[in-house]
Amino acid sequence: PNDLILSTTKDQLIILTGPNMSGKSTYIRQVGIITLLAQIGSFVPATSATIGLVDRIFTRVGLQDDLSLGQSTFMVEMAETAYIIRNATKNSLVLLDEIGRGTSTYDGLAIARSVIEYIHNDPRLGCKTLFATHYHELITLGEQLPHARNWRMDVEEKRNRVTFLRHVVDGGAERSYGIHVSKMAGIPIPVTRRADDMLEQLENQGP
Repeated sequence: PNDLILSTTKDQLIILTGPNMSGKSTYIRQVGIITLLAQIGSFVPATSATIGLVDRIFTRVGLQDDLSLGQSTFMVEMAETAYIIRNATKNSLVLLDEIGRGTSTYDGLAIARSVIEYIHNDPRLGCKTLFATHYHELITLGEQLPHARNWRMDVEEKRNRVTFLRHVVDGGAERSYGIHVSKMAGIPIPVTRRADDMLEQLENQGP
């Protein structure tokens, strides 16, 4: 069970950070499904809920390409994002998952940041938005934008082992834990050790 507070004021846009496999996508899908259930007058699986009317639920979740149209996964991602920011209104619920992941790190980070700023600042929008991302660099926006907030999927780290707690808490994640997830997936130890070394070098170099 995880709480959610979304409004059109200070909690309008939630930047949800945390590592892959921690439950970000599951959480935002849960929000979409519960909102849809409420709109049709159905039972809502929550201890209590106050859910206003929404005109549409927009989602940009998952990876897919469209080979018949010659569109890569990144092109599909960008086309879906473009459709959302052109058609959403103040009364919409927008669920965005990992915007910008299909290109280089700096390209993707720049796109993700600009999409967040546009949704937050454009007077036509201001819609309730959940923005899940593994770009922990984006947590600065949760401190700079008046209607944005940082939430994260809680993680417990002991003796270099990571446990995903599946719990949404206040604040932003400071790490992505990608190498930890690769270890869980069975990537050989020499590869992950080398990745740890290279990550340390890159972090020391800075941007």
